[in-house]
Amino acid sequence: MTTRTVGWVALCGFLMAGTGGVQAHHALAGVYDLQQEVTLQGALKKLNFTNPHSSIELTVLNKDGSTTDWVLVTASNRLLTRQGITKTSIKPGDVLKIVALPAKNGNPMGFIRSLDLGDREIQLFFEDGQN
Repeated sequence: MTTRTVGWVALCGFLMAGTGGVQAHHALAGVYDLQQEVTLQGALKKLNFTNPHSSIELTVLNKDGSTTDWVLVTASNRLLTRQGITKTSIKPGDVLKIVALPAKNGNPMGFIRSLDLGDREIQLFFEDGQN
């Protein structure tokens, strides 16, 4: 390959990698209502510490006494770790208070904006896309 061809291949790869964050951000807006918030309090059912985003399964007690299991997506694992959350820092049964961006379709799912662990509150959604 010539130097010119290698340069074009590198440029195309860079541009494709650079648009990944923009596409991911737009995908977020396609699923979640970025203009609304829901506050949930419930018991942690499960923490799925996976890439590229972890998720929290939260059992929320409804006013009528029934429960709803919510699936709440978090920011990147790197951001969670920087905020002090690891695979073992929160455990099933722990009571969490979560502010989330709800799903547009009304399903019990959302993208976590902030997570209150009782002793501290952690911001997990940033308007500038650093999630």
